[in-house]
Amino acid sequence: MMIAPVCLMITAATLSIHPGRSVFFYYETVTLSCAVPGNFTGWTVKRNTSTRSSLSCETWGQLNGSSCTIKGVYPSDSGVYWCESDSGECSNTINIRVTTGVILQGPAVPLTEGDSVTLNCSYKEKYAKESTSNFNAVFYRNGTFIGNKSEGRFSFIHVSKENEGIYKCEHPTKGQSPEIWLEVTSDDDHHHDGDDNDNTNNPVSVGAIGVIVGGVVITVIAVIALIAWCKF
Repeated sequence: MMIAPVCLMITAATLSIHPGRSVFFYYETVTLSCAVPGNFTGWTVKRNTSTRSSLSCETWGQLNGSSCTIKGVYPSDSGVYWCESDSGECSNTINIRVTTGVILQGPAVPLTEGDSVTLNCSYKEKYAKESTSNFNAVFYRNGTFIGNKSEGRFSFIHVSKENEGIYKCEHPTKGQSPEIWLEVTSDDDHHHDGDDNDNTNNPVSVGAIGVIVGGVVITVIAVIALIAWCKF
């Protein structure tokens, strides 16, 4: 079981991955990069796997500036990855899975409504040099059959929230792929996030707190003055 990172706050830092998918065959090269507004000094890529938690890039990959590369991924590299600063700030997370046999290649990060995407059903033996998608693949969404493609590819010209879900594919003789999650965000989601941020930093709320605190202080002073007067 992979453990999610524990961070002090989520920032505008963004973790990306190349190739841009979440499932990989054995021995592929994978690069994870942190994009940080301003100066990326003090940021690094970290991961949690099934055996070890919160490990920095230096212990499992090759660090190059704000990027970390794994040359030859293996199942032990499966886990949750993110960018983290020295002060405990974090980026988004990306889940990686390494396997062999049949996989469904899809985006590792959320899509936006209107984007185009192709889900690629691929097969590769553990020690084979190349994978293939040249077969008749069956595709499923949330466990329901959605199509049969002769070249192993299922494309969406313009995705919508209705396309969001859990996808998998099936090889004619080699079985099914692991499931992947296809997430689709809308403009409304971004607007709501902005509204939440505006409310968090609303100066009216700060002013209201000031009025309350001021009232309490005045009341305490008045009580002390009354007690002193009674003693006289």
